[in-house]
Amino acid sequence: MKKIAKWFAYIILSLAALVALLIGPIDRSPLKGSRHYQKMMGRLDTLTIEHSNKSKSTVGWSKFNITPSYSMPMAGYTPKDRFETIHDSVFCRILAIENVGSSNFIVSLDLMLFPPIIKDRVNAELKKRGKNYFVFYSATHTHSSLGGWDKSLVGRLSLGSFQEEWVNKTVQDILTHIELARTNSIASSIYYWQAEANEFVQNRLDSEHGKVDGKLRGLKFVRNDSSKAIITTYSGHPTNVELLSRIISADYPATLTNHLEKNGFDFGMFLAGMIGSHRLVGFEGSDFERIENAGQTLAEKVLSAKVERLPDSISISSAHIPIDFGPSQLRIGKKLKVREWAFNGLIGSLKGELTYLAIGNVVLLGTPCDFSGEIFAQEKLDSLANAAGKKLIITSFNGNYTGYVTADQYYEKGNQEEVMALNWVGPYFGEYYSDVIKKIIQLNSRPAWKPQH
Repeated sequence: MKKIAKWFAYIILSLAALVALLIGPIDRSPLKGSRHYQKMMGRLDTLTIEHSNKSKSTVGWSKFNITPSYSMPMAGYTPKDRFETIHDSVFCRILAIENVGSSNFIVSLDLMLFPPIIKDRVNAELKKRGKNYFVFYSATHTHSSLGGWDKSLVGRLSLGSFQEEWVNKTVQDILTHIELARTNSIASSIYYWQAEANEFVQNRLDSEHGKVDGKLRGLKFVRNDSSKAIITTYSGHPTNVELLSRIISADYPATLTNHLEKNGFDFGMFLAGMIGSHRLVGFEGSDFERIENAGQTLAEKVLSAKVERLPDSISISSAHIPIDFGPSQLRIGKKLKVREWAFNGLIGSLKGELTYLAIGNVVLLGTPCDFSGEIFAQEKLDSLANAAGKKLIITSFNGNYTGYVTADQYYEKGNQEEVMALNWVGPYFGEYYSDVIKKIIQLNSRPAWKPQH
């Protein structure tokens, strides 16, 4: 009996040691005294963004089908090892915008995220070829598209086995179509537009009192040959297909874009906006009836949007702004988290940047997360940008992924997945991102430009 008791004690102690190695307390140190906050603020204090010379811009575009001829895993709410049916194909869309000394490309994939491995391989190949291009990445965030693009342990479990062939082909096709979009560029007038659509989004964390950002925003391009393109951003989650479905679909962003292309536009592109904690509401019917109704209704909003023309001669500026992160904080309950070494083994280390692309006084800011529009509304970032003479468009999924960033008031009291399983950065990151964005708004601020109607 003594021997059994001794072995039992060893087992208990070993398990306790393992738990101590794997699990630790959540770091609730005050934000503004933290090393990562101070380092980030210091970087922004010395950061200047150079503007290109003012000139007329040229714009081109291209798109290609990323749906494979063979079945692949799917990415969405639940792991699905293969798709069985294609309701509508999924695409990559690329828009090129250039002026003197500045070549920029906006790339959007009909995927849940923009895969970091694809971004890294595209960037590496462009560098290898000596191309001084700035690429702004995003995704539509459909939960009914392809998986198989993440090599990490959690990636393989949640997104399916890694698909090297598809990843390589997609990288090469993006590189090809970047050049096609550039080759097809024509001088263009540029317009900023926005439309109210608050009635179609709801706050998932607090449906009764939570704030939302429900504006459709984007850019419109009218080229000298009268051809037209449009970029649309919105905050409603594209999760209209039943979660266990094995049907490929780009969800409502595709139907919205299709309706725009049937009503005067030669090319449309959708970028997921401030989509964290925002659900799409107000549309009835079955999965695909809802998708069609949402796409058509939102397209009508876009077509009647308030439009402001940018000056014919503008400067374009761009920057990669690295984000400093504290220790990862993947939660286990209210007070505990997975330790850093275990998080890195499961998912990979936290890394990401803000991608900054200013077209005239319209600032596109890409984030490496599900960024919540509630932060945007709470902190009145729109008004702050307007006061600095700018129009601000924030998007999600810019080629790295660091989980959800939601308004901080939910962190301690909420138990939804956004603030539990999907918050990887810990408390105070809503305030952190807000402070960072406020500083970026002030970079190279100039007097407000007068729109040309």
